[in-house]
Amino acid sequence: MPTAPLIIDWHAHWIPPEVIALLTKRTEPPRIIAGRVGRLLDPGDGRMLPLKEPQLDLDRRRDEMDRAGVNKQILSLAVVAGIFPACLPPDVEQAVAEATNRGLARLTRDSGGRFGGLAALPSGAPNLAAKMLEEAVEEHGLEGGVLPADAFADETTASTLTPVLAAAHRLRTQIFVHPGPLSGSPLPSSGDDPLAMIRRRAVGFQDALTQAAITLEYSDTLAPYPDAVVRIANLGGTLALLAERIALTADRMGLPPAWADGRPRRILVDTASFGENGIALAAQTLGTDRLIYGSDSPALPLHPGLDGLHAAIPNESDRAAILSGRALG
Repeated sequence: MPTAPLIIDWHAHWIPPEVIALLTKRTEPPRIIAGRVGRLLDPGDGRMLPLKEPQLDLDRRRDEMDRAGVNKQILSLAVVAGIFPACLPPDVEQAVAEATNRGLARLTRDSGGRFGGLAALPSGAPNLAAKMLEEAVEEHGLEGGVLPADAFADETTASTLTPVLAAAHRLRTQIFVHPGPLSGSPLPSSGDDPLAMIRRRAVGFQDALTQAAITLEYSDTLAPYPDAVVRIANLGGTLALLAERIALTADRMGLPPAWADGRPRRILVDTASFGENGIALAAQTLGTDRLIYGSDSPALPLHPGLDGLHAAIPNESDRAAILSGRALG
């Protein structure tokens, strides 16, 4: 009887109780307060944003992982009730990052190998972020850290993060580039207009990831840090679609011969938020050796993305490598 493949979900999110406790103790916004039917985040702009309590429930998460056959999830903090911590005052962002990393360290230690973590890193304090990454990896056994896509919008902005990249190189660890703003960015505007949501969360997020992918793959930003492992969320934005265009227009754009096929050689991308069509295109244009499985759980359920990956990657060996995250080393 064949052995089931190892499945590690590298793109999953969680808000540790340590973060909830930190924001609940605050008497001024940003803070968490009790609502009539659940807890609310008060970011200080007049809105009251509900916490999605089921997404905090690890027993419920384990049950879904068991049903889908996922052996392990690597958790990170993306947002709290829809607000990126980078949009909070710097002292609060840093406190939230520290609380996140304590919570992930505790869970990693106590979960029996079911969960791991990627450290929250404040992009506005690069030296502190580098120190926090070192502590997370060396002392707490986390698998790396997270930086926002906006930090790699261009080479100038990316250069401010050199202490973090240097630390990742020394540690031979992973930097996960996730959609998100730089520290000190304003709170996102309110409103639930569907078109605005598509523009921001689909087009805007993917565009930011694409810009980050271009910076990290085609500039010299990572040249001094060959042992830093860099993964970009959501198939690297629209990189899978653009790879063919880059290849076809390489000569016209005067690109170096090494770029002529459009395939990335420095960065990895995960499959989160995509199904069969997107994953198949990425496998064809970027190469299966560049792909890592991710789900964006609990915002998205596990089964659709896994089903799409199985349909898109018929080769069993390639599929097993993607599901286990073999490219991460």
